[in-house]
Amino acid sequence: MTGWRVDPAGVTLILTQTEAEVEAVNKALAGPADSITTVQDGAGFDGIVTSAYSAFLQEQYEGTVTQIFGKYKGALEGTANAANAYLAGDEEIATSIAAGLNSVAAVAPPLPGSNG
Repeated sequence: MTGWRVDPAGVTLILTQTEAEVEAVNKALAGPADSITTVQDGAGFDGIVTSAYSAFLQEQYEGTVTQIFGKYKGALEGTANAANAYLAGDEEIATSIAAGLNSVAAVAPPLPGSNG
């Protein structure tokens, strides 16, 4: 096992910190209701504009944003699995998991309005 150098405490620390940051951003983006009220009050929007803005934010969150955060979570889990496989003595499995993570990261989410 000469291809990798893994510090278990360091991996755990980074994964924990990254997961906390991802969850904080996800939580902030999941609640557009507060921003709608703020925009409506500040700009004097009527109910039609507010409704359209709300629908737009919800569509973005349920589509693109949800896919992006799913990839983050998958990458965190895959990284933990690769590190655990390496620490258990299976560098071949660790390398295979890492390669899979690279291929997932290369797939871009669909652009808004692309229906795909």
